[in-house]
Amino acid sequence: MSRARRTRAVAQTGPLLDLTPMVDVVFTLVIFFMVSTTFISLESGLPVDLPQGQTQAQTSDLPTVTITGEGRIYLAGAEVTEATLVASLRPILETSGAATVVMRADQSIAYGLPVRVMDLIKQAGAQRVAIATGGN
Repeated sequence: MSRARRTRAVAQTGPLLDLTPMVDVVFTLVIFFMVSTTFISLESGLPVDLPQGQTQAQTSDLPTVTITGEGRIYLAGAEVTEATLVASLRPILETSGAATVVMRADQSIAYGLPVRVMDLIKQAGAQRVAIATGGN
């Protein structure tokens, strides 16, 4: 008789589920996303006052050429000159397989420099040049 009561008591409580491993995994994921979202890429960290546009392009992993207000040209965060831009950009385009290059140019610079840089980007092998607009 006592054995029947014991099995009935076990059957009523049901199996127990240990939530500790799940809490550990969720906590680890929260920490990972908190840490990874605080990093700023060097490209978006360059001080460039972009011209405003009606539509915003999605951020991507495309090669980026940045022209600052002082007329300095940066490729992937490293300063380059007009003379070395083609030689520096060509290997990046070949290894990434990208056909598009994003150009971020400060709105205060003269029109001629961005046009020359766009021409150099095309000489390096890019099929298209996307012009970034709007301040992030």
